[in-house]
Amino acid sequence: MYEIKYHEEDLSKYSFLVTGGAGFIGSNLVEYLLKYNVGKVRVLDNLSNGYYDNIKEFIGFDNFVRLFGDKVFWQSIKHVSFYMVFGVIIQLTAPLIAAVLVFHVKKLKLQNFLKISFVLPLIVPNIVIYLVWRWIYRGDMGVLNEFLKLIGLEQLATPWLGDSSTAIWAVVFVNFPWVSGVIGIISGVSFLIYLAGLMSIPRDLFEVAKIDGMSAWRRFISIEFPLIRSQVKIILILTIISQMQAFENILVLTNGGPGNETITPALYLYQRAFTYSEFGYASAMGVVMFIALVTITFISQKYIKNTDKIG
Repeated sequence: MYEIKYHEEDLSKYSFLVTGGAGFIGSNLVEYLLKYNVGKVRVLDNLSNGYYDNIKEFIGFDNFVRLFGDKVFWQSIKHVSFYMVFGVIIQLTAPLIAAVLVFHVKKLKLQNFLKISFVLPLIVPNIVIYLVWRWIYRGDMGVLNEFLKLIGLEQLATPWLGDSSTAIWAVVFVNFPWVSGVIGIISGVSFLIYLAGLMSIPRDLFEVAKIDGMSAWRRFISIEFPLIRSQVKIILILTIISQMQAFENILVLTNGGPGNETITPALYLYQRAFTYSEFGYASAMGVVMFIALVTITFISQKYIKNTDKIG
């Protein structure tokens, strides 16, 4: 029998370090940007009003009390949870299906061409893609509305990013069908991780499945998915981190609007710090986001199984 050894502990440690490091940097970004001078970091800004260097006072945990009573903050949590749920669903379906299909293409040249085609959009800067999608969603002369008019469905045309009933769905559907590119939910990277996991499976297992007459679905459930569970776990954690830190896509597409219908905690933190100069309040928000990220990552590490061992 064949024995496949996976360094599960190494993967878990590295993914947790990435998560913790990303959360720590994100939560303390405001503090580092607002140094008095080199080597002096205001690590207690979340316990002060923190408006400017010469206008601040120690206020204890008032920022946290205010934060937990802030309706906009809880609205942003609701939105980021929505993005997170759909992000996880997307990352566990579209890139995985694409990777499985490409992996089983028998012609090597065609397989290599498909690999390049799915990964090539990764070189395009995120900001460019967001601007393209903002143009697609435009209410006047937008590509989507013009297409609807062309096929006789002009009654469905709407300012997709300006309508409170469609804005959040428009953000979710950016980069449809979510297979390649980097659109805040790392679809292209997910495709590569899944494909690498599939390529590590011994070919003899597929030969046995063929001899046993397994269908494609049965082969996926019995062989492929159990042996790429570690990759699924990594992608799940990366997706959660990516969605919790969702900022530039919302900033470019809607700036949190209309009203606050698409705002996220990261964008709200940015607005409070750099629009209203409430750096202490923004720092408190960063601390809460950091704790939430570490907690979610710990739960994922503890309760989601790694790849099965075959012996």
